[in-house]
Amino acid sequence: MKNRKKWVIIGVVAVIVIAVGAIGATRMNFSFGQDKKESETKQEVVRRGEFVVRVRESGNLRSFIEVDVRSNVEGEIVKILVDEGAKVEVDQPLLRIDEKQILEQKKQAEANLNAREAELKRAQLRIKITEKQQESSLAQSRNSVLKAQATLDSFVANTQQRITEAETLVATTQNSLDQDNIALKQAEIALGQAKLTLERSQTNVESAKISFETAEAEHKRNKELHAKNLISEKALEDSQRQLIVAKSQYDSAEKDVESQKETIKSQDENLNARKTAIDSRKSTLELNKKNVDTLKKSLEAQQKQYEAELEDAQTRLLQIEETTEEEKELTIHSEVSAQASLLQAESQLKSQEERHDWTTVRAPMAGTITQLIVEEGEIITSGRSAFSRGEAIMRIADLDQMIVRTQINQVEIGKIDEGQRAEITVDSYPGRVFPGRVSEISPSATRRGPQNQSSVITFEVDIEVIGSPPELLPGMSADVDIIVFEESDVLQLPIPAVLSPEIFTVKANIKSTDLGQFQEGQRLKIRNLIGKEFAGQVGKIDPKKARGNLEILLEGNQKGLRKGPIEISVVISDQNVLPDIEAEVSSERQYFVKLDTGKPSKNKEKGVKTHITIGQRNNTHFQITGGLKENDRVFVPSMQELTKGQKEDENESK
Repeated sequence: MKNRKKWVIIGVVAVIVIAVGAIGATRMNFSFGQDKKESETKQEVVRRGEFVVRVRESGNLRSFIEVDVRSNVEGEIVKILVDEGAKVEVDQPLLRIDEKQILEQKKQAEANLNAREAELKRAQLRIKITEKQQESSLAQSRNSVLKAQATLDSFVANTQQRITEAETLVATTQNSLDQDNIALKQAEIALGQAKLTLERSQTNVESAKISFETAEAEHKRNKELHAKNLISEKALEDSQRQLIVAKSQYDSAEKDVESQKETIKSQDENLNARKTAIDSRKSTLELNKKNVDTLKKSLEAQQKQYEAELEDAQTRLLQIEETTEEEKELTIHSEVSAQASLLQAESQLKSQEERHDWTTVRAPMAGTITQLIVEEGEIITSGRSAFSRGEAIMRIADLDQMIVRTQINQVEIGKIDEGQRAEITVDSYPGRVFPGRVSEISPSATRRGPQNQSSVITFEVDIEVIGSPPELLPGMSADVDIIVFEESDVLQLPIPAVLSPEIFTVKANIKSTDLGQFQEGQRLKIRNLIGKEFAGQVGKIDPKKARGNLEILLEGNQKGLRKGPIEISVVISDQNVLPDIEAEVSSERQYFVKLDTGKPSKNKEKGVKTHITIGQRNNTHFQITGGLKENDRVFVPSMQELTKGQKEDENESK
């Protein structure tokens, strides 16, 4: 037993020694291979070609339209007319339900309807008899009321017309007086405005005189400077034009003063005429008001007499109507009750007729029976029940319109638009690609996972299967590639050849006259207020902008440079420095490549670090939108260079 244990220990030690040796050898070989690989120079070429960006998700096939069929009536299934998998048309009979009980209920509803129609006819006949009795007794009283009413209406109409004419005359006179007062106020305002305008015109004369004298002196001085060749011919001509303009303005201002004095004189005369007209209008208005009061009093007494005669006739008519009103109401109530009973009977009969039609369940749409749930002899409930929807008896789907329903992450949903092309694959048919297009995007998100924890937010997207091949069946799982970007001639470069560090960006406000000194990729420096300089290169130049029209990408350590608004000097060369430049410093991700220029680098690095701009990105390539051209060669940075760049970015951010 002890010997066995000893051999086991020796064996374990031997295995450990062999394993350690193997690991060491593997590490040496890996290190050697890695060093060898790092020393190799790898390049990529900028090419043009097809560029496709895809969003891939999985989902399930289903028909675009499918309906669960339910019965509108309860009862026993006596005949099923279709089989599962059968194709049906709209309104095609699917099954029949026992109709005996429903037919009996229909006959009862018909008998009830006949009884209610007879009851309504009796009520209508009773109303006709009552109306004839009332007509003879009411005719005389109504004629008396009409006669008295006509006499009163004629008098009131005539009275109102006379009063209206008198009041209209008062209103017309009042309106004329108001217009005169308004005209007086306007005349006063116009006079005041004319005086203010005169003051401004006089002030303008003084101002124009000063401008003329100034322009005259300036032109005289420019003549002397031009004679000495100190200013250009154009400057002399400009001062000549300014002198002519100033003289014209001075003459015009003096004419305005004289014109305004005449206007003030005219406004004074108009004001006096308005005051005289107002006094005359007030006298006329008082006389018209007195005439209206006298007319109203004389007509009021006569109207009271006619009103009393009408009231007597109406009282006599009311007494006759009240004696017969109760009997008339009884006959009307009988008719209303009979009509309500008839409507109720008609509704019951219509309901029973519909229920009888519903004993044959028909297809609500054209499609295929994908599921048959019931059997003949089974008792089913109504889908119109107040307590439940009723159980589905079968399902119909339109297999000619198949879709894939999938969930797209909120990060990708902004790329998806209706109508985009899609490629669909299913496990049942490996190697086949079925065409599709995005047909619908849900406007609201779906949250997956616990509410109180980090959860995935997605949007439901439907992809229509174009042509809907018959081999695709509901329920199959499918993978979908949505083509969100696709062009045939795109400048592109593999992703490993592109550096994307987070660097400092300076957007400077350069005068348009100085902007011509810069070009993209140009090396330069910026200097802060304490004199520290930072090396960089020109990124973008936008002459259309007044602010932030020059982008400078900084390199190396930016310690001492703060983000935000700053004032700098742009050092183009030792002899060319643009001072006092307003700028905005920010940190953002930029893209660079090591461009192979065919010339040896001064610092022995592979290629020249060149700023580029990118567009779309797929799983393997970047779309190049600026900084490179077709057939340019770039060096692929090694893992050591990438790691070094990341460490520099981290140190700069600290």
